[in-house]
Amino acid sequence: MNERAGPVATPELGPRRAMPVKPRPLRIALYILLVASAAAAMFLEPALAGAVQRGAISPLWMFTAIAFYGVFYFAYVADRLLLVKFRNYPAGKAFFQIAFGAVLALILLPSTIRDYSARPTGMHRLLAHADPEIRLVAVEALFLRGASKENVAAAAERRRDSDPRVRERATLVLSKWSGKAKDDAAGIDAWAAALSEAATSTVTPEETR
Repeated sequence: MNERAGPVATPELGPRRAMPVKPRPLRIALYILLVASAAAAMFLEPALAGAVQRGAISPLWMFTAIAFYGVFYFAYVADRLLLVKFRNYPAGKAFFQIAFGAVLALILLPSTIRDYSARPTGMHRLLAHADPEIRLVAVEALFLRGASKENVAAAAERRRDSDPRVRERATLVLSKWSGKAKDDAAGIDAWAAALSEAATSTVTPEETR
């Protein structure tokens, strides 16, 4: 007569108990989350950074990759702890795997925070916009703000813009600020370089003559 087998036990490890969740669906979910976090880091993050730079989406979207990884990591920790408790999984091995996952998170998080902090804001975001029309208007707005060191540096940077209209408008703005002729590229560059080294924050064309 066959009897229903009870939990299997070994002298070293003790009985194996049933897990409160089925292992296979949990492992599938972990795999999907891991692939999603890797794909977000490699392919989605550059596109999100560009969209944030254009102002199309919130800067918080830059944390998408680390958010996917965070969900994966907490689910992975739960999986390891369940294995230790119900399947006699070696606690030392589980601890090492959890610690290794934490190290990966500590590698990803600083770079994400650095990218978030380094994102262009305000006028700089408009000057770096993918649409040349917006960059053109931003250069014109710089002129109205005055010839501060920061604005002169931004206008000088736009003189190397990929769009000729933006380059021409930036040159015109610097020409009006400096009092130099529009065609005097060397004089404009020298004036902008001298201003960047000056101690004052705002200079008028009369003061630079």
